[in-house]
Amino acid sequence: MPSNLSQPAQPGKALAASTLLKSSPSHHGKVMKLNVPLIYSIAPTWLQRILRMCPTPLKPSWKNRYMIQIGKYLYRYQISDTANENKMKLKGTPIEVKNLQIKPMLLTTFGIQHEANDDVIAFAGDLPTFCSGYFSITSDGDTRYYAVETKEDANTWINSLRQGRQANIELAMGHDRSPYPSSWKYIDAMGDERVQRNKRVKEIIKRSDQKEMEMMNFMDGGRGGHFG
Repeated sequence: MPSNLSQPAQPGKALAASTLLKSSPSHHGKVMKLNVPLIYSIAPTWLQRILRMCPTPLKPSWKNRYMIQIGKYLYRYQISDTANENKMKLKGTPIEVKNLQIKPMLLTTFGIQHEANDDVIAFAGDLPTFCSGYFSITSDGDTRYYAVETKEDANTWINSLRQGRQANIELAMGHDRSPYPSSWKYIDAMGDERVQRNKRVKEIIKRSDQKEMEMMNFMDGGRGGHFG
């Protein structure tokens, strides 16, 4: 692990990409993330074939992302083609590294698969032309697929995340004897805060949806009682 660094002076920018990159992350780099629209994922196979042949936002696509692995979490940022760290926008909830499952993907003539004869995750015609390395990350039942320029780049991500997973498990058990950078502790705390905030937002949305559903059921029941 890197030597201790001073804590960022501006808490509001603690999870900015520029701050994390100055704090000696375990690994970082540009990746392409597979985005599969919900309507495509639930569509029958024949409709998926049609959607893949059409210039439509309803088919799978690859989005530019920048990932930073540091301390407890893996952070994902939305970027432009230039990957300017000052313009990166944090996406979603930080992913806790110790809970990750990381797998390499096979690049075949059909597309990318976890193993030979498995279902094709993304077909060959839909893959980024400049990428030859692929891997997947699973956390809390959600699997994300990533592409990088070379197989070596994919292996570097896989090894770094697996090592980080083991290190965080040992740290949680009190077995890690290496010094933990103070800057990482601060970033971890800000990551924890982001995770909790996003959980609260999801709970509020969930309760709101439940109330709306209960109201709709109540109104349907009332109409049924009046006209029945």
